[in-house]
Amino acid sequence: MKQSIFGKTTQLARFADRASSKFVSLKWKISLFSSVILLIVVTIFSIMNYKSLIDNIDQQSDLQYQRYVREVGKLIEQVSHSSHQLIGMIPFLKGMDVALSTQNIQQIVDAFEHHWLLLQLQSGIEAVRFYDQSDRLLVGWDSFEEDIYQDTLILEHVRKVNLYEQPANPLICTETCIQYTIEPLLVEGVRAGTIVIGASLTDVFLGFRRTFGSDIGLFLKEKKYKITHNDIWFPEWEIHLAALTNRDNNLRILYQTVKEYPDLVTLKQGIQIEWNKRYQRIKLLPLQGIGVMDQAHLVVITDITATIEAIRDSIWRIVIIGLIGLIFSGILLFAILSKPLSQLKHIVFTLPLLAGGSFGIFRATLSSVGRKQWLKDEIDLLYEATVTLSHKLEKLEDKVVYRTKLLVQQRDELSKEKDFIANLLDTAQVIVLTQNVKGKIMMLNAYGEMLMRYTEEEIRGKTFLELLLPDEEQYNLNEYLEQVCHGQREQLRHETITLCNDDSKRHIVWLHSRLLWKSEEDSSVLSVGLDITEYKRVEGHLAWLANHDPLTNLYNRRRFSEELEQMIIWAERYQHSGALLFFDLDRFKYINDTSGHQAGDSLLKKVADMLSHTIRAADVTGRLGGDEFAVILPEITASGAIEVAKKILLHLSETQLTVNGRTHKIAASIGIALFPEHGSTVHDLLAAADLAMYQAKEKGRGTWYLFSNDDQTRERMYTLVHWKEKIEYANLYDKYLLYFQPIMSLRDRAITHYEVLLRMRDKDGTIHSPAAFIAAAEHTGLIHEIDHMVLHKAIAQAAKINKSGNRIRLSINLSAHAFNDPELLPVIRKELMFHGVDPTLLMFEITETAALDNLPGTRNLLREIKKLGCGFVLDDFGVGFSSFYYLRELPVDAVKIDGSFVRNLANSPADQILVRALCSVARGFGKKITAEFVENEEVLILLEKMDVDFVQGYHIGKPSAEDEIFNYLKFDSSR
Repeated sequence: MKQSIFGKTTQLARFADRASSKFVSLKWKISLFSSVILLIVVTIFSIMNYKSLIDNIDQQSDLQYQRYVREVGKLIEQVSHSSHQLIGMIPFLKGMDVALSTQNIQQIVDAFEHHWLLLQLQSGIEAVRFYDQSDRLLVGWDSFEEDIYQDTLILEHVRKVNLYEQPANPLICTETCIQYTIEPLLVEGVRAGTIVIGASLTDVFLGFRRTFGSDIGLFLKEKKYKITHNDIWFPEWEIHLAALTNRDNNLRILYQTVKEYPDLVTLKQGIQIEWNKRYQRIKLLPLQGIGVMDQAHLVVITDITATIEAIRDSIWRIVIIGLIGLIFSGILLFAILSKPLSQLKHIVFTLPLLAGGSFGIFRATLSSVGRKQWLKDEIDLLYEATVTLSHKLEKLEDKVVYRTKLLVQQRDELSKEKDFIANLLDTAQVIVLTQNVKGKIMMLNAYGEMLMRYTEEEIRGKTFLELLLPDEEQYNLNEYLEQVCHGQREQLRHETITLCNDDSKRHIVWLHSRLLWKSEEDSSVLSVGLDITEYKRVEGHLAWLANHDPLTNLYNRRRFSEELEQMIIWAERYQHSGALLFFDLDRFKYINDTSGHQAGDSLLKKVADMLSHTIRAADVTGRLGGDEFAVILPEITASGAIEVAKKILLHLSETQLTVNGRTHKIAASIGIALFPEHGSTVHDLLAAADLAMYQAKEKGRGTWYLFSNDDQTRERMYTLVHWKEKIEYANLYDKYLLYFQPIMSLRDRAITHYEVLLRMRDKDGTIHSPAAFIAAAEHTGLIHEIDHMVLHKAIAQAAKINKSGNRIRLSINLSAHAFNDPELLPVIRKELMFHGVDPTLLMFEITETAALDNLPGTRNLLREIKKLGCGFVLDDFGVGFSSFYYLRELPVDAVKIDGSFVRNLANSPADQILVRALCSVARGFGKKITAEFVENEEVLILLEKMDVDFVQGYHIGKPSAEDEIFNYLKFDSSR
């Protein structure tokens, strides 16, 4: 025994040595893998952070350059304004009025000469020219050489000023850029010619540097002028430098830039270079003005060294912190995993002892490693599980030995029964065959030969699967037979169609059992087959007759009722609605009587065929008897069921039957009942559909009717359909009008605010208020389209009436369903952007009912719209119990006190108390207050005493159309 234990231990040691030579500890794999992952995460995070910072700098730079462009434009405008003021002073200089009136050149020179130097020094004026009304130059002063091209441009503008008597402010760039101001001269109200003053852009550059701290220069493209030795010329860019702040340093920067970026287009996009260990950002800005002709550009040089260094420092901090965390986490993970994985390794190397049946040695080896039991972990559980497994395997091995003995005894007994079975096979009325381990048939009994038309010699060697008709259900049959053959399954029973030798087919139920076998040529599976061909034929026909109408092949009443019951249960369980259509054929009895029952049968077949091509695949149809048909529509709404009914009626109207020269048209009356709404049982639902069908017949044959529990429901359904058609017509042909009711400010009695009210124009010209059609629009899902239309019209109207500088505000009513419309916010944004309307001129009115449906969603939507600049008014304030709660929860700007408290305010002390209380609460929350339904002066005076901000009502003004209420405004009506 000791030698055996020693031998097992030696084998275990050899196994451990072989495993160790190829073994890499899991703790190293986990540590290395986690370290790599953390390193990748740190790297990705650093790259993403760096890219985010660079993108942010680019965005800020773009915004900054936009400010540069605006500021340069403002500075140039200031130069033009200064020149304009100077022009206004020139006629008042001593002697200038007479000289200009007589247009005497010598007098102009004498009067203006001593002012010229002062203008150069103090005002930065580079040129002054006087022209007569015939565009002739009288006299001029300037500080630069004669330039024919420049003189031609100036003369062109002088001609326009003389022609149109409108001043001009061209910016002309040749050798340098000069801002010219050209205006008509008036002396005591009489035209005295035209004056031209040219101012340098030096103040513009200096003002730009003072404002932004960035250097700025002026580039000019030279195509017509000779370059002098004093000019700074960049041949790669084909430009010369006309002006530059901080000239010495920035020239060196530009020389380096032209070497690195010889294409001037890159400067327009903005570039970054490193010079003298500092980072500079250089970008060209367009210089806008008449006469520039894309020949002049401003160049802005900005020092961004501090920003670049800050980005680098931030990235290095992230990398260092990430590496420290990586090292620390790797060490900690290695320390945690070392001991548990060592214990796991010991268990793994011990497991091979179980395969050799050395259960005792296995347990003794595990016990040699001491383990603490006061704090268990997964390794402890594995240890306990392996010990338990060794005990169970030991018991199983004992059972295997015992059962092996039993099997030997049973084999002897079976051999005695073999002769008895051999005689039985030839007499049994079943197919009996055997298969070997490869599935080939070894033997077939006499009944099988007779039924399948095979001789034993013909069938021997064929596989069992070759006898069967290919079928998806038999896809895994070969695998199952192998399981039976190898004892993995006790038996296998299946039903299949078997192909006989004479090409006939038989339905056979097979039962496969395992046989004892030693070699591949021995029979391993016993297959017994029972022929059920005739039984299947009869069974199938009876089953079909039990569920179908033999004439139309539709479900009969019994099967249809079962299907309907299942649909009702399913609808109640999953909260889905469904519908039942019930109809009979109008004048069917007349067709039977006049053309015979064969014609009636043909007609019923045509109806059944039409239904099968009209309804969905999931719908169920049935013939309940005579000419009665029914259709189950699962998962459908009432409107959907109505549409199906209409489709059936349409197809029925297109169907006709001709018998003996007589043509019969088909019509029906369809009753519609919804489940579970109109019935939770088959009986109730069929009764409801039957009643609805007779209601349809009363309306007129060839139509449908939706079951209603009372007359009011039926009336509401009629009204809904009536208004739905009108709304669809109005949407299609734009039959909506906007009315405007004035809202007056009590502070100054001024009207600069109007409420937008919707109206619909009917086909006969009748104007309907929203109360007539909004409910129908909400029920039919057309309300969102109306909301979008109102927004489009109202915002377009706001743009129209405010185009000329007016400040008229509009209050737009939103429906209760608007806050469930995901397209509302994009529509508002689009309309505001398209029409260019100031959002502060728009207010949206909401009711407590709208807020009550979805308070969080309403609150979020209001905040998003307020971010655009629009305001909100809480309408019908004071009516609901939750008015004060909504005032606190919703970001509204004003409240509108409900008219029921205002209409009789002068005669109702109770209403006065309520209105004062509502005003006090609203003011406490900082909200503006509007009162509606103001119909007389007494109510107006009371509201003014209560410090109400705005009022509206018939006393202020009735709702009117656009052309009636805004006719006093001046605006472009073509817009």
